[in-house]
Amino acid sequence: MKVLVLGSGGREHALCWAISKSPLCKKLYCIPGNEGIKDIAECHNIKINNFNSIKKFIKSEKIDFVVVGPEEPLVKGIVNKLKKLKIKAFGPSKRASILESSKSFTKDFCKRNNIATANYKKFTNFVKAKSYIEKIKYPIVIKANGLAAGKGVFIVKKKLEAKKVLKNLMVKKSLGQSGNEVVVEDYLVGEEISCLSFVDGKNYIPLLLSQDHKRIFDNDRGPNTGGMGAYCPLPFLKKKIQNKINKQIIEPTIKAMNKEKRQFNGILYAGLMLVKNNFYLIEYNVRFGDPECQPLIFLLKSDLLKILKNCVEGKLNKTRILWKKEYAFTVVMVNKGYPGKFVKNNVIKNLKLIKENKNIKIFHSGTSIDNNNNIIASGGRVLSITTSHKNFYKARNNVYKFLKKVAWKNSFFRKDIGLKAKKLK
Repeated sequence: MKVLVLGSGGREHALCWAISKSPLCKKLYCIPGNEGIKDIAECHNIKINNFNSIKKFIKSEKIDFVVVGPEEPLVKGIVNKLKKLKIKAFGPSKRASILESSKSFTKDFCKRNNIATANYKKFTNFVKAKSYIEKIKYPIVIKANGLAAGKGVFIVKKKLEAKKVLKNLMVKKSLGQSGNEVVVEDYLVGEEISCLSFVDGKNYIPLLLSQDHKRIFDNDRGPNTGGMGAYCPLPFLKKKIQNKINKQIIEPTIKAMNKEKRQFNGILYAGLMLVKNNFYLIEYNVRFGDPECQPLIFLLKSDLLKILKNCVEGKLNKTRILWKKEYAFTVVMVNKGYPGKFVKNNVIKNLKLIKENKNIKIFHSGTSIDNNNNIIASGGRVLSITTSHKNFYKARNNVYKFLKKVAWKNSFFRKDIGLKAKKLK
């Protein structure tokens, strides 16, 4: 098959890396790709939401299969459009993608289908929202209803801060239309877990449970980011936990989506909060998480392209997924200042000195080439250093050993990825 991957992040680099190894893949393309992806796929600089240009490219290159990485094209209905062209595409329809595109829909969906989630109120009126936060207990969580690249969730400890967040979202439009509606919900104290599953409309297969680290600084301080690191599997969770998640979260979601004529096909990502052995749905995503994708794909033994194809064709019940019996860590290196303003385009001098092997892989996201053919750190999130080992602590130690070697001027990374693992007991 001729395969096209859409996206430019570490997630898409990991997907391309795995797909390129499949015997089913005759040729691999990526739009727009990045400097790391260029080593394994033919990249084309087309804007990710320019469907007319993507359509022309698909027709000219006779693409057989499309894998959609980021959420925005999914929410805008790219899978529906490709289906009309009779092109097989991995990802949910526009109707199903509402699980990610609307926080208020998700909260109401959970409520009417008895899926445990935090208590909430939703507002489209700033004055009413402001009045509500005057009366409630803190801390609280304020969420922009629409897409915000992982930056639309605010954990607020004080009333004054809450007013500022609401004003920025609803009046100043700091996140554009995403803040036209907000959800205000109870703050849950616990540990976050990422549960991703392949879903073909009826059947599903869970991936390994993982844990993301969304805040910019150690000990979960500072603003939310797209993700600063992840690891899998979770070493201290009881094995029965996955069955509990399946019965209480995943299966009710799939059944309810079918009932509401929003059949889901693709990756269903359930962001969960573990509170005293009980699970609460924090959010749904409708694609691989970034950076959860990187360690998950690194441990996958089975043919990823075959799994994706079976998913699209409704054949997950005939699919078996095998995993390496190891632990994998990904730590994201960013330009200092991210997710705010940052200095960019510093040369990453030592990148070529790292010899990749079965236990170490560097996935690119915000990288470019300068006039002297040097790889430079051009984005917010730049590299995902990924390692694996049979021993959890050795896997973690290895990733930090390589991080120090790769560091460039103004680079930054969290130093505590994985330290929360024991709290999951």
